[in-house]
Amino acid sequence: MRSESPQPSQIIFPVALQPVEEEVGAIAVTGSESWGWIEIFVLCQVFWGVLLFLPGSQAYRMYIRAFPYVTSIVALLACARSRGAELAVPGARWIVAALLLLVCSLTHPDTWLQAGAAQVVFQLAIAAPVFWAARVWISEKRLERLLWLVFGAHFVSAAVGLLQVYYPERFLPGQFSTLALQMNPEFIHSLTYTGAGDRQIVRPPGLSDLPGGAAISGTIAALLGFAFAMRAGEKQVNRLLYMAVSIVGITVVYLTMVRSMLLMVVGSMFVLALIRARQGRVVQSGWVAACAGGLVFGSFIWAVTVGGDVIQDRFASIVDSGVYETYQDNRGFFLDYTITELPFQYPFGAGVGRWGMMSVYFHDPQAWQRPRLHAEIQPTGWLFDGGLPMWIFYPVALLVAMRYTYRIAIQRSGTLNDFATMVFIVQLLIIGLCLTGPVFNTQIGVLFWLVTAILFGRERTAAVEEWNAQIEAEEAE
Repeated sequence: MRSESPQPSQIIFPVALQPVEEEVGAIAVTGSESWGWIEIFVLCQVFWGVLLFLPGSQAYRMYIRAFPYVTSIVALLACARSRGAELAVPGARWIVAALLLLVCSLTHPDTWLQAGAAQVVFQLAIAAPVFWAARVWISEKRLERLLWLVFGAHFVSAAVGLLQVYYPERFLPGQFSTLALQMNPEFIHSLTYTGAGDRQIVRPPGLSDLPGGAAISGTIAALLGFAFAMRAGEKQVNRLLYMAVSIVGITVVYLTMVRSMLLMVVGSMFVLALIRARQGRVVQSGWVAACAGGLVFGSFIWAVTVGGDVIQDRFASIVDSGVYETYQDNRGFFLDYTITELPFQYPFGAGVGRWGMMSVYFHDPQAWQRPRLHAEIQPTGWLFDGGLPMWIFYPVALLVAMRYTYRIAIQRSGTLNDFATMVFIVQLLIIGLCLTGPVFNTQIGVLFWLVTAILFGRERTAAVEEWNAQIEAEEAE
């Protein structure tokens, strides 16, 4: 006897008013291994930055920056028109609630209407993959390819960042962000330091025009490279190559001097070791932890030989002061202020569009009585946008998605646990970075929902394949 059909939960446009009763048969699974739109989308999320290296590109920076988000909206609209939008992905319904709250907050008396409307569309673009990417048929081979593309694209950006340290005259972008320079003329100088041999080092931007921008690519490349290397049954040569990529990624993180990224790299690597222990692979868990420590230390030695005492002093302070004190001295007071003071000022939000890049691009010169606000960390941004209810909707969406991934990752058998582990550490990284910056106002947020959706898409595809196999077996009897 077959179980219930694994048809996805969806919103269909237009909605049929009269239900049609029909015999549910085999479900066509097409293109589950072929290249398609989702692969192009993954590459666009990183390689759009190449356009910023072209001469004169700063005049079109706003459009270039918007390009990866526009692709996400286009994919959502195309999916809604053809097959419907997926709502069964863990966390998707909470995201719908968050987006509806954002729309309702447009009626707030302090909203900047134009910037607020842009913020709604912007947030929809960031979360859109959770609705459209899960509807793509994804085989195990294709899931591996997609995760490898995320890893490979970020490795290229990190490698460019390393080359920018060694050969700045050739690999640094011709122009840095003109918007950032207008806001702070000392922007570049403040993010430049003197390395070994009196080398002047601009914190490497990677495939971006912002100093330090290579940090996120270095972090993602390091974590996914490490996860690929630690897979059971991986060839020894591939394992060594992946570890070499991890060293490059971590070294770039050191050279950007972003301590929060390093802490998340270390924490995520040891979480990977704990997952291995939870799977019952205790010996492998110890091996994973030992390799993580070796990679972090080896990368530190390499970075110090290039960056000199500045790098050593910057990261030695973590050991001297401790992780908690280091966070409190740099970002902790933003969190304290957000929790203890701001909820009383903005229990139902501060009005949409008053913070972030939308408030810069769509500034309201008439709103002098409700000035632009600044959110240094993500919880502050959520509070500004939707007040205390947003503190419920969006974090719960993230936790529900992580719980789903974790349950697959700790399975002792099956083929998805290694891939789910990779997705989980990426999710963990992004959620951790919420306490250091407004990451769900950036492309990092897109990555969170993308990897969640493709993991769900693979599980859905596997269920459909099993359903079809049952039908074929019954028809053969």
